[in-house]
Amino acid sequence: MNEWKRAINAGAVIAVIGVMFCICFDSWNDLVSAMQSGNSVWCVYYFTSNSAFGGMCRKYILPVFATLPFAASFCEERKSRAVAYIVSREGMLRYGAVKYIVNILMGGLVVAFGTVLLILFLRTRFPMTSDYYETSVADTADLFHKWLVVHSPVRYCMIETALGFMRGMIWAGVSMFVSLYLTDRLVITMFPFFGSYVIVRISQMLSIDDKLRLDQILIGRTVIKDSGHTVMIAAIVSGVLVFLMGCVFTRKMARGLKDGMFYESK
Repeated sequence: MNEWKRAINAGAVIAVIGVMFCICFDSWNDLVSAMQSGNSVWCVYYFTSNSAFGGMCRKYILPVFATLPFAASFCEERKSRAVAYIVSREGMLRYGAVKYIVNILMGGLVVAFGTVLLILFLRTRFPMTSDYYETSVADTADLFHKWLVVHSPVRYCMIETALGFMRGMIWAGVSMFVSLYLTDRLVITMFPFFGSYVIVRISQMLSIDDKLRLDQILIGRTVIKDSGHTVMIAAIVSGVLVFLMGCVFTRKMARGLKDGMFYESK
């Protein structure tokens, strides 16, 4: 409970707003023009799919906001030398496990809330889809979940939210894992930015197919067979990844605490 109280802070509010703006900034000029003109050509799906297709903010900057509320909490406790007191009260394993779980859930919720709030906001100004998309849908395997937004807009919103939640969990977990080795809050918070860049470059150099790239799936860029299969695959892979990372994080933290290496800041 204490960890949740710490995680729900001003940073979480800023992070949710940041997620909304990240998706907006990928089509900022179009959004401003649409707001001013009120032309019926514009729709919610245009902005979300455009962000998935070539959005730099959504790809590189958005994950940073998942880390903002809580990912650097461990390094802050090391610097304040509060680790020894907390561990004596909660125990080593429980301390690491609770901190990691709260962190990944908070990171996921931040991205999920930001995504759904943006869609709801845009929906007050624009239709969910337009005639262009309704007449161009070929089958359920269209990129960017186009078929679903035309035939089931509510489920489309749920999928965008779910994918955002998974992505937020992963990057929040990665940043907290990094805090085992680093004590600079800025580096820990910005690590998803550099990590995203490295993943994209390595994938391009190795010519990895988009359908095999979790990062493409989680931004809505890739659909495997149909939206349902895509979300199921993403959930399984993300869940396994987060679970394994959590196990390693908890064990390494417990070992470090037992050896005394985390009781003082470096």
